[in-house]
Amino acid sequence: MASAAVDHSGIRHAEPRISENILVMENKIATSINASESNLQPSPEEHIPAEESLSQGKITGTEALDKGYLKYGCSHYRRRCQIRAPCCNEIFDCRHCHNEAKNNICVDQQLRHDVPRHLIEKVICSLCDTEQEVQQVCTNCGVCMGRYYCAICKLFDDDVSKKHPLVCMMIFVEWLDQAQNVAWIMLHGKFGDIAHVVMVYMMGS
Repeated sequence: MASAAVDHSGIRHAEPRISENILVMENKIATSINASESNLQPSPEEHIPAEESLSQGKITGTEALDKGYLKYGCSHYRRRCQIRAPCCNEIFDCRHCHNEAKNNICVDQQLRHDVPRHLIEKVICSLCDTEQEVQQVCTNCGVCMGRYYCAICKLFDDDVSKKHPLVCMMIFVEWLDQAQNVAWIMLHGKFGDIAHVVMVYMMGS
């Protein structure tokens, strides 16, 4: 309720409660500001810096590639795929598994054979069982089927500690097959880098 004040002229004036009105207005303004700030507050995802967001995406991709790492394979290779042998159309963990099975003493001698590894065209992902063309990454689940991979040898291996040759032996054999004088190459190869000798010979032929 407003209080009355008397001035020097003797006239009474109503005096509002100014302090209470100001307090109410301040509370309303503060409430309005808080509501506005809460609407502008970014979501938790928006708090993630751009670089961190990108790194999380990379981690997800790496996890997909590395899924099942060193958990699949055979006694010869740790890898995440099997091969379909072009010679007998059967599935094996690797070429060594094929050769051991097909050259077993229990197999008819006329039926024994080795797989022509360079003719292998199909592999089967060990994680999703998808059969596909020979390649390092599965087309279906995106897993890396072998950290070490040679498209010529059709070699997959998760054990990168093995010292695989830098020059694929299949290429080396092709050089020898194309050479007109294998004896010359082998003779000079005894005293130096035979791969280098073959390259020089082929370039000159």
